[in-house]
Amino acid sequence: MKILNNITAASLVAAVSVGAAQADDLRMVVDKQNWMEGIQAMVDGAGEATGQTIQADLVTPTDQYQAFIQTSIAGGNTPDFFSWWNGGQLTDLAETGAAADLSAQWDAAIEAGDFSSAQRDLVSVDGLPYAFLMNQASWVTFYNMEAFAEAGITETPTTWAEFMDACEKLKAAGYTPINAPGTEWMPFIWFSQLVAGVDPEAFVGINDGSVAYNGEAVQEAFAMWVEMYERGYFSDPREKDDQKFFVDGSAAMYLTGDWHTGSFVASGMEPGTSLATFLTPPVNADAGLSVIIEAAPILVSAASLEANPAIGDAVLAMMTADASNTLGEIAGVYNGNLQANTPNAIIEANMAEIDARQPRGLVRWWEAVPPQIQGDLVSAMGAFMLNPTAEQAEETMTLMDQISADYWANN
Repeated sequence: MKILNNITAASLVAAVSVGAAQADDLRMVVDKQNWMEGIQAMVDGAGEATGQTIQADLVTPTDQYQAFIQTSIAGGNTPDFFSWWNGGQLTDLAETGAAADLSAQWDAAIEAGDFSSAQRDLVSVDGLPYAFLMNQASWVTFYNMEAFAEAGITETPTTWAEFMDACEKLKAAGYTPINAPGTEWMPFIWFSQLVAGVDPEAFVGINDGSVAYNGEAVQEAFAMWVEMYERGYFSDPREKDDQKFFVDGSAAMYLTGDWHTGSFVASGMEPGTSLATFLTPPVNADAGLSVIIEAAPILVSAASLEANPAIGDAVLAMMTADASNTLGEIAGVYNGNLQANTPNAIIEANMAEIDARQPRGLVRWWEAVPPQIQGDLVSAMGAFMLNPTAEQAEETMTLMDQISADYWANN
């Protein structure tokens, strides 16, 4: 059971750090701090529908959350519901047997018109769905409309040359062009975007072991990353508040998932007045436009569902349009329910632009990379962000390629 490797002392601390639920409550444990009010409202609705009380608990940061879930599974005490990731991380967790097969719930939701078979595939392993969706997001560039106007940028960039020109104009106007946090899991954000923008096939290949982390496309991506740092386009990566520079107006753009809209609005930004988005142009025009897609699944304990079949009814309740609307109205995130309202104008605009321009969808690096090497690769990227020189880039690529090659040689 690969997911049970590398359980640390931090996981034991995390394992005893939550427990607000009463012994007879059902528990949903998540790592989504900014969404907690919406999550609790969603599970309250599911509880009313099924006669079950569900308590939402929070464990952060991400590494401690992962360790907490690993410890819970190892100890036979998996939470009734818990957030996770799709892709390789879901595959590894499914192998433990800890997650319930939710085929019955997905069949019902698809028949009701709430979700599609393609969405079911996002959370499936070998054809079986092991989660339902709490969020389905696109990664886009948010921008401060007032900063763009002050810098004289009248149109959002559709080519890389236009994007770099916008950065230069923003810098000249006194802004840091791009908010780019580098703490916890975040170093992979710009790495992913640049590699995908150079060659989306290479982006897929680094995640399945067929492309080297020091190959031509990655070399080109790092060269651009170095250049952007040299030009002063990025914020200080050491800032732990990931949105600080964007919401205080000092940084003009922020590449992130559109699930972030709710926290921007809560911080005082107004969609259509100070806040809007665009699809990030590819570095190479012949690479074609792509968009990174993120899914945030909720898994169910197989043991809990077997012991308490009413949990299946709670899942069905949380897959309805009403539950989606509740989560969206409070937390500003969208779970993809096809009959639900889009929670805000930003997500609605993103969906419309994606529908009009038809970019290639790419599974986010975090979910696509083998989880056993995820942390080491992120650390290597973070080392580059703290010392973004050409020399450090070569060292980082060499290290990442060694980490990846070692993993694929043994798997």
